Amino acid sequence: MKTLDKIVSSKRSFVVPDKILVATDLGDTDYLIPHAVAQARACGSSLTLVHVIPPGQAIPLDASAIPYLDVAEMKQEAEQTLNRVAAQAQASGIPCDVIVMEGNPREQITALARETDAGRIIAGTHGRRHLKKFLLGSVAHEILRSAEVPVCTIGPHAHEASSFGAPRRILHPVSLCAGFENSARMAIEMAQFYRADITLLHVLPRTIHGQPDADRVVEWTTSELRRVIPEEAPLWTQATVQVEIGEVVEEVLNVAAELSADLIVLGVNNDASFWPIRGDDTVYSIISQAKSPVLSIRHTPGLGS
Repeated sequence: MKTLDKIVSSKRSFVVPDKILVATDLGDTDYLIPHAVAQARACGSSLTLVHVIPPGQAIPLDASAIPYLDVAEMKQEAEQTLNRVAAQAQASGIPCDVIVMEGNPREQITALARETDAGRIIAGTHGRRHLKKFLLGSVAHEILRSAEVPVCTIGPHAHEASSFGAPRRILHPVSLCAGFENSARMAIEMAQFYRADITLLHVLPRTIHGQPDADRVVEWTTSELRRVIPEEAPLWTQATVQVEIGEVVEEVLNVAAELSADLIVLGVNNDASFWPIRGDDTVYSIISQAKSPVLSIRHTPGLGS
């Protein structure tokens, strides 16, 4: 059986990050920060809270509207807000610092992740005023396309953060597209570290119904999922495979609910899609509706080796 040291040596920062960057628009701290603190506690990580003021945010859209604060005042208020949050994290024994800056949020956050050697980025899916795509559409989804580290997205309806922040039941939807083995191995390594149960799920299209070789396709799919599970996995976790037929987003959310999964791990392509199809919004749909945190890992050659 692989030892824990061997597992975490090559990609420890992805599985158990030393530093976590938390991107916030200040309207999501009530549900975002408890998860961030719990994850930091489980990993022994430090937190960096970052808020980026986009260019032009201080300019009112309507001349008759009440003028926004100028950028200097906005920055000061943001720092005061995040310093209060950081103090709460520090009181829980979590090292936490604060960064407020101006610029393009996607560019600044991904650059800051590199500069601070963060092993994970946490972002909320719904931001100020809880507009459906306020943060996810303009920032978090863009981060998924450019970040070099896993991105954990958390919605306001995600399960209450565990006091330990360690997942007990992980769901890993598998696309079976190029590179799927890498993200699958990473999900399995996370399950091993946390001693969590893990389910590998693949969803076949409804068109499979009625096809003469449908049973063979299901059997082959099942064998492909089992192939990436180490033989020694039963020694440290319950790893199962599941094949469903239907619409991907619906089935993923249904299975997650049935399993009471407290973490969904997604393998994503370079354009933040689940399938290698231009314009595929499977990832967006899953993370915007999930009742649990979603950790998105880019399909990168050698990631799981």
